[in-house]
Amino acid sequence: MIRNYYTDSYKSGVVPIISATQLIDGTVKSPIIINDNNTPTNAATSVTLILTAVNLNIVRSMYITAPVNGATPAWTINDNIIVESVSHQTATTTITINKPKALVAGTQLTFFTINQSSWKEYNLFIGSSPAPFLGSDGGIAVTGIGAGDAAGTADVNLLVDLGVGKVTPDMLVYNTTQNNLFIGVVGTVNDPGDFTLNANIPVTIAANDVLTFVYPSEPSISVLTLDNQTITISSPAAGFVLPLSVAQITGTSNGLANIIAVN
Repeated sequence: MIRNYYTDSYKSGVVPIISATQLIDGTVKSPIIINDNNTPTNAATSVTLILTAVNLNIVRSMYITAPVNGATPAWTINDNIIVESVSHQTATTTITINKPKALVAGTQLTFFTINQSSWKEYNLFIGSSPAPFLGSDGGIAVTGIGAGDAAGTADVNLLVDLGVGKVTPDMLVYNTTQNNLFIGVVGTVNDPGDFTLNANIPVTIAANDVLTFVYPSEPSISVLTLDNQTITISSPAAGFVLPLSVAQITGTSNGLANIIAVN
């Protein structure tokens, strides 16, 4: 079925794993995380890092990432910061990296090996990509508000006839029956259709009013490409294959779903 639907270029398809630590095929990437303090020789221009501990697992060609620390920007995978040489002393480890990069002492570093030769290559078919704002296809219109929920004010609890998982926290809620009146933001959701509406304005909802639920921003997907670049794509069109060779999906947002990895 997948071959016929996505054209004969694709021979198989799988439901991908969405994970910050696993590739699409389930392969686990196992980083080495160094939690001790580290002190670059020169925070602005040096290619030397001195770790205040010995770690024999750090070897040449490993990639390094680091979070934001104060005014120092993060080291991301797209920076391609690589261990060029490593020397283990009695109480410290000295590392030479491939380019000068500012680092604040005490920043947590993550070291990992990228075995790209073993990565499997996929293209991604986007099955569902909801419209982000109110419109003809911009949400979930429902009826059947319970009689006890006919009216309410802030933090009202609504019971509506919904399928499991269709309403998620932080969705914007409009009363379509009342000229698309904005009535609040979804708070806690207890499927299949019992949720709290967090609103700081008085709202009146009549029994059987039609409500529309929309996401507050564009849906997106974040991936790691086969050439080891992290990319986030906003509002990918449903029904199309992304023109990327992808090894990992690190996250999705705002209702992007029904993704198939094809090769």
